[in-house]
Amino acid sequence: MDYAKSLFWAACLLGAATGIDRAALADSLSATAPASIAPGPNLPVQSQAATGGSAPIILRLQYSGEAADNAIGGLHNGATYMNNILGQLTVNTDSAFGWPGGKFVLQAFYQNADSLDTQYVGALQDPSLIDTSGVAMYRLYQAYYQQILGNTDLLFGIYDLETEFGITRPMDIFFNGAYAWTTTLDQSGVNGPSTYPSTSLAFRVRQQIADHWSVQAAVLDGVPDSVKYPNINAVNINRTAGALLIAEADYTPTRTTKLMAGYWDYTGKFEELGEPGPDGIQRYVFGSSGGYIGGATRLYSQTARRGLDVFANLGIATAQTQQADRSLNLGVTYTGLLDARPIDRFGFAVGIAHAGSPYRQMQIASGSGVEVYETNFELTYRAPITRWLVVQPDIQYWINPNMDPTLKNDLLFMLHFEISHVFD
Repeated sequence: MDYAKSLFWAACLLGAATGIDRAALADSLSATAPASIAPGPNLPVQSQAATGGSAPIILRLQYSGEAADNAIGGLHNGATYMNNILGQLTVNTDSAFGWPGGKFVLQAFYQNADSLDTQYVGALQDPSLIDTSGVAMYRLYQAYYQQILGNTDLLFGIYDLETEFGITRPMDIFFNGAYAWTTTLDQSGVNGPSTYPSTSLAFRVRQQIADHWSVQAAVLDGVPDSVKYPNINAVNINRTAGALLIAEADYTPTRTTKLMAGYWDYTGKFEELGEPGPDGIQRYVFGSSGGYIGGATRLYSQTARRGLDVFANLGIATAQTQQADRSLNLGVTYTGLLDARPIDRFGFAVGIAHAGSPYRQMQIASGSGVEVYETNFELTYRAPITRWLVVQPDIQYWINPNMDPTLKNDLLFMLHFEISHVFD
């Protein structure tokens, strides 16, 4: 697609040349600025931030576009364009009905069928958080009710787990799935965990137990939506699908520091990786589990809002049921690197996924080669241009995409932008 490549490079030059003065920056931080200015490019983080505010009814509309050029390596070279339209309605029951602490959230999206990962890159740690693997989707994304009762926070409905579990603020500007939470959790389950684009029915409880300590836990449908029909919503509650159970403890001693530890467990039925049994029949097991530890902190403060943050997260998972049994991500972000642009954010991160022994044995038994690690590097710069437009150029590089020795190391250039407005 030559038009997509031309659009990509033209937009990169436009973004590099665009400047705004301090008055415009101050205006972009006003109360009317859209919530998408603060968080990063991934929809779970944006969605969670956009549910804030005290207006009775808040409607948010956003168009996200990504022009990308897979310049070297992967499945094949070429350019493409992905786009996402997101609508979100939030009803605050306190200001709307006089019912304190309640909130209804309804979200839906459209995503086109072009895919960076399945058509161009072919990596385990996928390059875009709006990619739907080549399936065009009109989908219900989240639909839940949330109620706060003192130090207890309850939520029930269709829910994206990634909006609240396994995340820290410095991670949220990156596109690669390695930095959404941990690769081991991101790749878990029969149809993934309950996150974009496939979300499931859930009940979540969060409890503040001390000034700096909180715990949260959730039980969710173990197979979000449908593996066979990925473009429709479905709730499948049965023994084979099972449930996903997850719990996390958080320690937040300061506004810019968070430490977390979590454990997750699926109760459903999974194909066991590795060589088939002596009879040649595929073996199955019930259950797949894992955990993660990580956190983020401020290393240097230039002002209250500007400074250098660092994050790191380690994940582990059951090697018998999934390709990656260990993963590590770490990175740095700087808010306000340039004096003239104090709310821009710059980031660099590294994500490493380790292939479990059963997966490697299965690949060797089938006559395929296999690498032990896949490594991703990402460099990005997020620039709010106005209160309704955000532009973010991004570069990613993979070593051993999908642990497949037949795929060359991959270099990807991408330009992401968001056009959004909040009606309240």
